[in-house]
Amino acid sequence: MTYLDNNATTQPTARVVEAMLPYLTECYFNASASTATFTGADKPRREAAAAMSKLLNAEEPDCFIFTSGATESNNWVFSSFARGRKAGRVLVSTIEHASVSEPAAELARAGFEVVEVPVDAQGVVRIDALRDALREDTALVSIMAANNETGVLEPIAEIGRLIRELCPAALFHTDATQAVGKILVDLQGDWQDVDLLSFSAHKFHGPKGIGGLYIRPGFEVEPMILGGGQEQGLRSGTTNTPALAGLASAASEARNLNSPAMCSLRDTFEARLQDEFPEAVIHSRGVPRLPSTSCFSLPGMLGEEMVGALAAAGIIVGTGAACSAGAIQSSKTLRAMEVAHEIAVAGLRVSLSRYSTMQELTEIIVQLKAIRQELPPE
Repeated sequence: MTYLDNNATTQPTARVVEAMLPYLTECYFNASASTATFTGADKPRREAAAAMSKLLNAEEPDCFIFTSGATESNNWVFSSFARGRKAGRVLVSTIEHASVSEPAAELARAGFEVVEVPVDAQGVVRIDALRDALREDTALVSIMAANNETGVLEPIAEIGRLIRELCPAALFHTDATQAVGKILVDLQGDWQDVDLLSFSAHKFHGPKGIGGLYIRPGFEVEPMILGGGQEQGLRSGTTNTPALAGLASAASEARNLNSPAMCSLRDTFEARLQDEFPEAVIHSRGVPRLPSTSCFSLPGMLGEEMVGALAAAGIIVGTGAACSAGAIQSSKTLRAMEVAHEIAVAGLRVSLSRYSTMQELTEIIVQLKAIRQELPPE
């Protein structure tokens, strides 16, 4: 099988699996026990925090609280923000993942003023609209770092500076699920205005079920789960030592990611795709994107149908479109970019990993040609 849906999840590397095994077999002890220092069960958490601190250039390992992943972390940010407040202005973008947009909608139902900041035709948050939306009473801004469908990189540094200029007391959160481990993230450099950052290990060749929330020193969040005191008293529950060992390994390996090579692979694929399909629309091609992501539409071919046909041929790709009540609904991101419906429903997403090859990408084009030939004449 050819797997090219790595924005959905990635294969754990051999080193990650190897790092996890001892904590599933020999050192299976509870990391919160008083004997943890002697058994070594507390080692994975320390190593994971240190590895994430190095990967993101955070101030210190204690900035990281580990969760089951970015969905939990995103929900935590919104629930913590709402606790003790009855009102406030919250800004999110129109292209946020459901783990941000749905908690934001809950805040709106609870009486908070939630404003969605639009994106332009390329999928980039409109800075002019953000500037207009930032008022003195803005308390939380949550803008994703990289879009899961198009791969567009949002201008996090510029957004952060604007927030500090106009609303210095506002919290700035970014869902960096697609960015961490794929591009350079510098929390003491360009991203120094980010207060809270969510991530998941399985997006950069780590295990599923582990991720976390970066909390800049000096900021406090309300505890999410009480009852054991783990994670500095903020997220109680037995420590997932095998997954933390895997996360530590994945974060260490991610520091050596060859982004230029992956970007070259993506660009070559897109050039060959357009040679074969001149009508192809490659979304967000004119702005910075993740090196791993290509989102394109082949007009006249439904994305959902192409995904199924490719899967039958042993090739796994993604699409942002969805079937609902017998109707085809285009991707949320492409709709926000005001892409025409007939183009949006034809969308496909190919997302690469460190293991992807040009041979695999060429096979997609071959199969798409075969699918097109089987279509009935118009």
